[in-house]
Amino acid sequence: MNKGIKIILCSIGALALLIVVAFFILGHFFRKSLEIKIDPEKYSAIVQTRAGWSKNYEFLPEEIPTDAVKIAFFHVPGFLQGSDIISLRLTLPSESIDALVKELAGSDREEISDVSGLGAYAYPPYGMKKPEPNSTFEEVSELPDDFRIFLYKCNLKDLEEHRSPNILSFTAVSTKRNEVVYYIDY
Repeated sequence: MNKGIKIILCSIGALALLIVVAFFILGHFFRKSLEIKIDPEKYSAIVQTRAGWSKNYEFLPEEIPTDAVKIAFFHVPGFLQGSDIISLRLTLPSESIDALVKELAGSDREEISDVSGLGAYAYPPYGMKKPEPNSTFEEVSELPDDFRIFLYKCNLKDLEEHRSPNILSFTAVSTKRNEVVYYIDY
């Protein structure tokens, strides 16, 4: 066989190998980007990225408050027709909770008492473990009854009639527990 043909065949083989390796690397990073995140350290970067995509994320704090005593967080990245879900649960000092309730009550946000019929699994446990692939919300529960829920840019009547493709976003506060939950299902 001619030396030139051997060089061409080797080059084609090397190129094919590089393409296969590149697809495996891209597939790995793609799969990692779709994994559920529960590490609070990743919260700020995720929220900053999402805020650049849509103003619907504006109500989320850019960073976790420094006076937070306990933190629970989860993010389910949206893909194709799946929702992008972010939930941040914090225990704060009572002064911070009182100031937040006053701010929210004085805003134009609609206050409701219950989101249980909307499938809002917004209450991650403190110390949440990384969920198994088919049990995304196994540890996450609905909000307890003592939370005041302030909707953000969403219409409750619309949500009750047509859950999908509507956005559910709210800030929920419990003065009894000194907790706040920020939640968006977009």
